[in-house]
Amino acid sequence: MIHKELPIFLIVGFLTVLIDFLTYRTLIWLQVLDISIDKALGFLVGTLFAYIANRFWTFGHKSHARNAALRFVILYLLTLGANVLVNELVLNIVLHLGLSYRILLAFLIATGTSAALNFLGMKFYVFKESRRQKETASIPTETLFSLVIPCYNEAKNLPLLLERCAKISARNVSNLNIEVILVDNGSSDESPEILKQLLPKYSICRSVRVEKNQGYGFGILSGLRAAQGDVLGWTHADMQTDPTDFLTGLAFFQKQGLDIFVKGRRYGRPILDVFFTIGMSLFETGLLRQMLWDINAQPTIFSRAFFETWNEAPYDFSLDLYAYYQAKTAKLPIHRFPVLFSHRIHGTSHWNTDWRAKIKFIRRTLNFSLQLRRDLKNEHHRA
Repeated sequence: MIHKELPIFLIVGFLTVLIDFLTYRTLIWLQVLDISIDKALGFLVGTLFAYIANRFWTFGHKSHARNAALRFVILYLLTLGANVLVNELVLNIVLHLGLSYRILLAFLIATGTSAALNFLGMKFYVFKESRRQKETASIPTETLFSLVIPCYNEAKNLPLLLERCAKISARNVSNLNIEVILVDNGSSDESPEILKQLLPKYSICRSVRVEKNQGYGFGILSGLRAAQGDVLGWTHADMQTDPTDFLTGLAFFQKQGLDIFVKGRRYGRPILDVFFTIGMSLFETGLLRQMLWDINAQPTIFSRAFFETWNEAPYDFSLDLYAYYQAKTAKLPIHRFPVLFSHRIHGTSHWNTDWRAKIKFIRRTLNFSLQLRRDLKNEHHRA
């Protein structure tokens, strides 16, 4: 995992320094507090961001050990001490260099040392995987797991998608009982004909037809209602995520039982999309007062019992946010795991085409989020 976590850690480190510096400079500009207090507050804000980002983004695929926040504070104090100590040692070793060179060299070596210690400490001490597992009844062998894949005008992708779905059976070493439901979500291309022709070749796959496209969420909900499984999930049809990721998610249910919520965590995405995700995650977290990270990552997996508690789920792309938020408010244990996010093989995205489409997506999500926030306030007043 190190080769996947290290680049994210470095991005978080860069953002931490930037946030620290901007906070520090802003407080100086406001001229409200003493400059030393401004520096301390900038450091604290940056440190808080580093903790949240590393917990839920860099190492978010793990079930963390207890007292992670305390471990984080201890690690930061130790790395701060190491930074100061190494800086002092280098300054006293390279006395033959000029002062400016000594300072620069000492800074670089001290910073590199503390960064390496920081990464290793977070991975193996702060955010190490907890060995304590919940004692839950094992899932019956006859349990059915249903994966829903909404397909809208994906005619060119369907043959390859079905081949990848077939690999679920090949990689299903635990011999789990799995069905895959491809939802023809009101497609206007050759999707119905292709599904009719190819589906008989794939025993675990079947399809559901939505006559009129009413949105991404509506297609998923149609598939979930048609599913027969005790554990339900969905992923995308555009081949940017592999359907076999569903098997990785099911392993959590085998270990933890049904009362959990499982979601992928994307890596391998363009840097601009990563920053877009960070911004949306921070906004939704602040608005809804629940830690919500990489909201649109796939697959999303949960129990039928949890699905049956949903009320007025949205018909558009806000369904990802809705399901994630409902799991948070229901206090279900959230399990994340890394999922490679690849390029589309055929066709173009139905929403993520350019910044204009992103703005439209943000507007829809914002409207849903604000309505959800208003509903929460109304429920609080009624209580």
